[in-house]
Amino acid sequence: MVDLSALILAAGRGIRMGPRGQLRPKGLLEIDGVPLVARSINLLRARGIPRIRIVTGHLDDQYRDHFGGQPDVELIHNPAYAETGSLKSLLTGLDGLTGHVVLLESDVIYESRALSPVEPGVTRLMVSGKTGATDEVYVWSRKGMNGTPAFDFMSKDISARTGAHFGELMGITCFAAPQVAALRTAGQAVLAENPGADYEDAVCALARDTDIEAVLLRDLAWTEIDNEAMYARAVEAVWPVIQSRDPA
Repeated sequence: MVDLSALILAAGRGIRMGPRGQLRPKGLLEIDGVPLVARSINLLRARGIPRIRIVTGHLDDQYRDHFGGQPDVELIHNPAYAETGSLKSLLTGLDGLTGHVVLLESDVIYESRALSPVEPGVTRLMVSGKTGATDEVYVWSRKGMNGTPAFDFMSKDISARTGAHFGELMGITCFAAPQVAALRTAGQAVLAENPGADYEDAVCALARDTDIEAVLLRDLAWTEIDNEAMYARAVEAVWPVIQSRDPA
């Protein structure tokens, strides 16, 4: 069995989704009748990943209704979801988890090749080309120890660094077991200073001492869904492209 677990962060309150976000977690928004997290789980299974853990918070019962009883899916609740950021959910999800981990956000839809760089024993951050999706997180890279691009910094402010950015964060990162332990340590230090920190802050902290390979998937079809406009764009513009590229 592959020593690789998937960890999906799905505790957020979805405030920017407005009334829809009050009724349904973003990870359970449906496109073509399939919830976003359900699609991710299907793609993870197709990659041979045997264990999937979902960290829930907002409307936890809906995740239990959808995925409770599935033998390869474990649901972990973050009771502090309303007072903390996604870093607390990350640490909640990592508790007791051993081996290699692929970390995913719950509110994304993407074509299957986004998971192609994921494999046990590597630490990689997946980056896309320009999406024009709004609310992008820009990623800058540096030269890694082996000469390949390594993640250096990320920000929603495109002017945060003077040099050209490498691409856009797409919410999928894999960590080899030693880096999982280091991520946990870095995350605990960040959380102690800022209880509202997001998981990206821990990744940035880890990158100060560790090379995280930055893998550019330049023309990847994908989007995050934070609000109604992004949801409409996902359904009308992004999903048809994914359908044209992915096998049925």
